[in-house]
Amino acid sequence: MVIGKGILIGHLVTIRRFLLTFTHDFKIGEFFKRRGGGELAVDFFTRPKNQTTVKQDYTTEGIFTVEYPDERLPVYERFRVLPVLVYDNEDGNVRCTCCNICAKVCPPQCIWMSQAHSPEGKPVTLPEEYYIDMDVCMNCGMCSEYCPFDAIKMDHNFELSNYERHQTHIYSLQDLLVSSEFYAKTHPDAYASPEEVAERGKVTKKKDQRLQKALQLSRG
Repeated sequence: MVIGKGILIGHLVTIRRFLLTFTHDFKIGEFFKRRGGGELAVDFFTRPKNQTTVKQDYTTEGIFTVEYPDERLPVYERFRVLPVLVYDNEDGNVRCTCCNICAKVCPPQCIWMSQAHSPEGKPVTLPEEYYIDMDVCMNCGMCSEYCPFDAIKMDHNFELSNYERHQTHIYSLQDLLVSSEFYAKTHPDAYASPEEVAERGKVTKKKDQRLQKALQLSRG
């Protein structure tokens, strides 16, 4: 048994992949270009106008760095970050009924809300206030999974950093709202799946029922 044999093998594998990076780029004529496009001499002084998506998978040869933000890895449909609240494009109504299930199942308890009321003071099945603390959210997706009205979905936006965290990191109802059309574009496979199509049918019936009830309450 040779002492340090594993470390030596690991270094050799790393060196091999490092050399493959240059030999592969030389063979395909991209030796003086980045993997995502753009001349090296230009990139030192100016940034590319368009962002480029770089895919890394089991077919990738060599080692290279994704030069974020000019180059980005692809965002897949099942990738999830913060929850969003969906409203329907047809009528502009928010699907959320303020049932509070999402807040109850949330493991870090980062969701809180208050229910809307009619002018007469009667409760209406709509949220008046809805907040999510993004610094506490663990991106587990349980709120989306348990929502009975298909109102909460997980979004792809991961560029959330800024220089202030006490106010801008607490997302309000207006910050969380996205249209059903937006969700259909970011999650085309899930949106077209038989399960979600059937769920949307149930949600439509429930929405019509609660809107009629809300109208009756508002009329007194």
